[in-house]
Amino acid sequence: MTSAAETDSATVANRAAVLVLCGVTAGMLLLDLHKVTIAIPSIERALDAGPTGIQLVSAAYVVCFAVTLVPAGRIGDQGRRLALTYAGLWLSLVASIVCAVAPGVATLVVGRAALGVAAGLLMPQMMGIVQQLYAPHERGKAFGTYGICVSLSTALGPSVGGLLISLPVLGWRGVFVMNLPVTVALLVAAHRLLPAVGRAQSGGGRRPDVDVVGLLLGAAALVLVLTPFILTTGRPGDVGARWWVLLPAGLAAWAFVRRSRGRVAAGRSSVIDPSLLRITSFRHGVLVSLTWFASGPAVNLGLIIYLQEARGLSPLVTGLILLPSSATSILGAYLGGRLVDRWGRVLSGVGMTLVLATILGTLVLLHSAPSDPVLLVGIALLQLVSGLGGGLVVSPNHTMTLHDVPTGQGSAASSIGQLGQRVANSLGVAAASVAYYSLIYGAGETLASAPAALHLSSTDRTMAVAVFFLLLALAVVVADRRRQVRELLPVGAGRT
Repeated sequence: MTSAAETDSATVANRAAVLVLCGVTAGMLLLDLHKVTIAIPSIERALDAGPTGIQLVSAAYVVCFAVTLVPAGRIGDQGRRLALTYAGLWLSLVASIVCAVAPGVATLVVGRAALGVAAGLLMPQMMGIVQQLYAPHERGKAFGTYGICVSLSTALGPSVGGLLISLPVLGWRGVFVMNLPVTVALLVAAHRLLPAVGRAQSGGGRRPDVDVVGLLLGAAALVLVLTPFILTTGRPGDVGARWWVLLPAGLAAWAFVRRSRGRVAAGRSSVIDPSLLRITSFRHGVLVSLTWFASGPAVNLGLIIYLQEARGLSPLVTGLILLPSSATSILGAYLGGRLVDRWGRVLSGVGMTLVLATILGTLVLLHSAPSDPVLLVGIALLQLVSGLGGGLVVSPNHTMTLHDVPTGQGSAASSIGQLGQRVANSLGVAAASVAYYSLIYGAGETLASAPAALHLSSTDRTMAVAVFFLLLALAVVVADRRRQVRELLPVGAGRT
């Protein structure tokens, strides 16, 4: 009997080109999560943003990304992957223009929110297309290639973004201008390569069943959780009662869970399908994402701002220092995709340990106060190791998370996995921002005026946030590895 993936393989002649397109598109979306960090000092000076404004520029993208993921994944599974792909790319193009010409912080936040919606529309379609085209036994190598494409897409982002920011004619707007030619190229490639994917997908005539109320409850819970962090500036005017917002956040989360269970019991769709969470490999993969992806924003934010504001490095040089991490993550993704079936969670543990070692090594280097050349070389070398470790975590986790997911639920499962990542990013950005900005602004300074010692203390705090989340991720990996051994499964497999 011919599988759905085999049928799609026959229909879509150039699977490799489609896979590259999906990987590059996903890389662009993930790059938008991080590249704005390199522009934060410039945005603060140019727009007088302040701590709350800066956090909203980051949070608007991540929250809208997270909120859009699940319904877009479900609609995509019901035969509309191609339509949502085109809609997401066009919205990304328009939103990038809005960000690039934004006259103030409010317009920039709106543009970033629209970019987040576009990313939420696109990401589950990219993952779903890979699920659609590749049978389970092929997905390890496919997601390894996908991870390489993501890494290649993100590798040049910080350096090219830093170069564009350094141009007087563009400044911070350069990080959004760089989206324009990339998005146009992706639109052209999508129109040439993806029509066959749409023809191969069944179910286009079904009416999407999206739980709008459940979606609003989930969005409200996430926004309410983030609100007290966004409102924390460290200044005397901070309202202590802001933390009481966590109570209605808990109520919204409780109502969300209740509604999801009720919808499933009635035979209807829910924002999160409990049947997918009963797949052991999928559930543990989501838990890894929820913890691992909260650690990265803290490292990037602390290091990028410190190097620019305390050491006086340009955005271009700062981006170049981070380039080795993205480059070696390609190697990690390649190795992870080929070794995941044999080593499974062992790869995750090794990768996380390497990243933890580089965080600690970076802190030692910063506190030893070496000359700038020694510091830059040292950080670049540590970034080589960090990128390798990250590649060993992310690419294999994609494979292990989706290993046992039915092809017809590929976009929905991918969107839940991505939702876990985006919620983790949201929490990581919020916690790191509070750790860094509250110390600076609480001392009556700005990012530009704060002394180097204060920036170093703020960096210490963001690195502590990163280590906290990373240790949680390691605990999840160890528990999952023990489960695999206990159940006498092959190391790289899951069980439904």
